[in-house]
Order: sequence, then structure tokens, then C-alpha cells
Amino acid sequence: MNIDQLLKGHSTVAVVCTQWGDTGKGKFVDLIAEWADVIARGTGGANAGHTVEVGGKKLVTHLIPCGIQHPGKVNVIGWGVVFDPRQFFIELDEVKAEGIDCSNLWIDLNAHLVLPQHILLDRLDETASGGKLGTTGRGIGPAYVDYVARTELTVNDMLNPAVFRSKLARNLNKHQAKLKGFDPELIRSILQHEHLGNGMFCQDDGGFDLEAIVDVYRVYGEALQDRVRDTAQLVRDAVATKKKVLLEGAQGLLLSVDYGTYPFVTSSDCSPRGLAHGVGLREDQVDLVLGIVKAPYMTRVGQGPFPTELGGAESDTWCGRSAITKEVEQERFPSASINSLDPMEQGVAIRQAGNEYGATTGRPRRVGWLDLPLLRYAKQFTGENIVLTKPDVLDACERIPVCHSYAYEGPDYQMGEDTLTKGDIVYTAYPQPEILGFCVPRYDYLEGWLCSISDLTTYPELPEQFRDLVNYIEKEAGVNVTLVSVGADREQTITVNPPR
Repeated sequence: MNIDQLLKGHSTVAVVCTQWGDTGKGKFVDLIAEWADVIARGTGGANAGHTVEVGGKKLVTHLIPCGIQHPGKVNVIGWGVVFDPRQFFIELDEVKAEGIDCSNLWIDLNAHLVLPQHILLDRLDETASGGKLGTTGRGIGPAYVDYVARTELTVNDMLNPAVFRSKLARNLNKHQAKLKGFDPELIRSILQHEHLGNGMFCQDDGGFDLEAIVDVYRVYGEALQDRVRDTAQLVRDAVATKKKVLLEGAQGLLLSVDYGTYPFVTSSDCSPRGLAHGVGLREDQVDLVLGIVKAPYMTRVGQGPFPTELGGAESDTWCGRSAITKEVEQERFPSASINSLDPMEQGVAIRQAGNEYGATTGRPRRVGWLDLPLLRYAKQFTGENIVLTKPDVLDACERIPVCHSYAYEGPDYQMGEDTLTKGDIVYTAYPQPEILGFCVPRYDYLEGWLCSISDLTTYPELPEQFRDLVNYIEKEAGVNVTLVSVGADREQTITVNPPR
């Protein structure tokens, strides 16, 4: 069954992550983009990173939709995205250098801007908090804060220099009081960062040079003018005329500001609802959601509870150190085995085998086993149709643990009318860190398949042990596995079941 057959009868499809991101959404947006007429991104900003591999060649994007590699397709950056012009032009040059046509790439006039003060505030807050949230430092959170506070600037403001200058002055004035609470030398050092123009926006006293920002963003506006339009109307018109629309999710459901493990979340709603809203649609206009599930291991970047994490607190601390890279890990754990009896070393081995290092930051992702309580929670918002990714990373794993439930080991915790007490068994996760941090995973153990699956092309060809894993996930989590990825390339995709 090819993608056209799989999606027969559907016209608006959303690809979202059911976990903490980094599950391989980019591959499936790219794969389904061949079917679509319009590919639209609606949440997040340059804190997202999608890696697409075609014929062994990789393309990493942060703002530009993954459908850009398909000629003739319309690609949209929706109004729900916080838009960093500097990052956009870096990406645009990289994409064009690959010979990719970008003439059908549009940016919504109401997308909110990431400005230099947002990047500065993001980095200052992370420094002051000791990096407790683990943000990417790209200014995403502060940009969304300004949006909610009604002091944000939009992409269209760059096309109107007088309006831009007036709004920028108001925005900078608002932030002056907060900036006074930080060490001026720290501010000055951060303003020298390349993401802040290597000091071009910095005054002699360490503050912002308003006119320098105005000048740079005026140039951005002139360069973007022919790409800026009302993309929300474009997407609504496409849906109304029965064109095929693909919505590209960013981050993951468990990072949603509305549904995730708050406060260890991103600043946008990564659910299908948030994605639809961010491109100008209602959620009920999306007729199929495909939830991406990395399995049988999963990952998390940044801080926050992770019940099945291999290595527990040791792993959390190790991955939180800014100096840790893949090369550093290889020196520290030269013989880490995917079948190690040491959970920390096993997690490192899986991370190395799966190349689990951030596409945006390069930092190591925390690694743990598939968590069905979290999947049961996520599917309430993403639906039952899922895609399994990266199982090929564990081709050599002899035993596959899957968390089917938790034992709660914390103090009594009141949840409205209900009380959670020590020893309670939890089957559907609560996202609150005050609960999740005290949840001890309870595992079932499945046999590994101990052979390469990357060259297989049909479901019956997959080893019995692998098919047992798929059946187990479907039965225990109440989901429908539609596709399985057995490698990074488009062609390494196997159809399992049609969507329900």
C-alpha cells in the first residue's frame, strides 16, 4: 500500500509527535508531502529541528517546512510560528544551495517576530535559573510572552518601517526594567553572540541600539516582501476547494504548553488543535492525525521527569551538561553496549546508535524505554493512528522492556476529588511533574529480533518478535499502527494498517 492508497478519502492530514519531540516527524512530513498540495507549519519557531534524509543526503530545517524538497508544492509558515528572520535567511541559503526551488514558500503576515531582546531574555532567564527548563536559547518563550502581553511585533510590521520603529521602542521600553535586574557585563557578553549579530545591536552601555535593530529588520522586510501574505486564508481556501493539505507539527504533545509536562514544556501548543489553529483552521477541519511514536525507546531533551530514563538522575545530570557531545561520550564510554547491564551505559549506547543529539543544539537527548502510560495520555489528544519510528536502532538488542504502568511512590497527592496514594498503580499518566516524578515504571519484557530490518519492505517480512512488539503496543495502548519506519530514508517505510 503506497501513501496515496493509505490516505485515500482524506484531504487534511496532521503529522504530530506524541512524545517529547525528536521522533522523526520530518521524515513523514517529507514522505506525505508528495501526496499534498499544501504543506503548512503552525507552531514553534527556530527551536524545532527537522531532519530529512533522501538518498543518504540530509537536510535539516528549523523554520522552513519539510515539504520544500518537493517541486511544485506550496509551503507555508503560518501565523502561529514565531519567526526569526535571521535564521530563515540562513536556512533559505542552505536550501537553495541544494538546488531546491523555493518560489512557493510563503510566510504569514501575522506571524510574530523573534527580536534580539527575546534571545537575550531567553538566555538571561536560563542563566539565572541554572538552565532548569533547558530551552534552546532562541528567544521563543519571550516572543510568545510578548504576543500574549500584546506588545509583540509581526512579520508585516517589517514592511512598514515607521510602525515597526514605534512598536519596537514600546517593546524595548517594556523590557528595560527587567534587564536592570541582571549583571550588565553578563548582558554585554550575551549580546556579542552570533545569534545577536555579534554585538551589532549593542550600545556602549550594554543596552540595545534601537536604530541598529530598525535598520537590520528594514532590510529583512525588503527581502521578505514578496513572500509575505495572508497564508491563513490560503490554507482555508485550499481546504474549501478540496486540495490536499498537510500540517507539519513541531516539538511534541508532551511539550505542549497546554497538555504537556508543565512547566517543562515549550511555549506553544504542539497538539493537533494548536497546529490547526496556527495555520488558520479549526481542529475539526483536520480529518486525519498521524501521531509519531519513537519505539521501543524514547527520548527527551531538557529538564523534567522521565520515568523510564536509562540511568535515571545520573543520565539527567550528564545530558544537562553543556560540554557533552557525541565525541565526549565516546571517550567516556568507549565500550558502551546496547545490551549492557548498566542502565547508564545502555542508554549511552542507544543514544549513539540512534544519533540522538539535537538537530538544533547538538546536545545529547536523554534516553529511556517506551512509556505506554504516557502514550495513553497523549492519544487522548492526538488520536489512535500512530507511526512507529527508529526501531531499527535496537536491531541488536536482546531484550526489549516496555513500560505498561507505574507504581506511584510519592506522598499523598490530591487531584480534585481523587487522592493519589503511595502504592497506587497508574495506567494513564498524569502530566504534572509532582506526580510523574514519583512514578516507578512497571515493565513487560519482549524478545529482541536480533537481525537487521532496514532492507525489509513489507510487514510480513518483519521478524516475528518485531510483529509481536507491534501487536503488544496496539493492544496495551489501544492504538492503530499505520506505518513503521525501518530507516531514515523515505523508502524505508512499511505500511501496517490503514488509518481508522
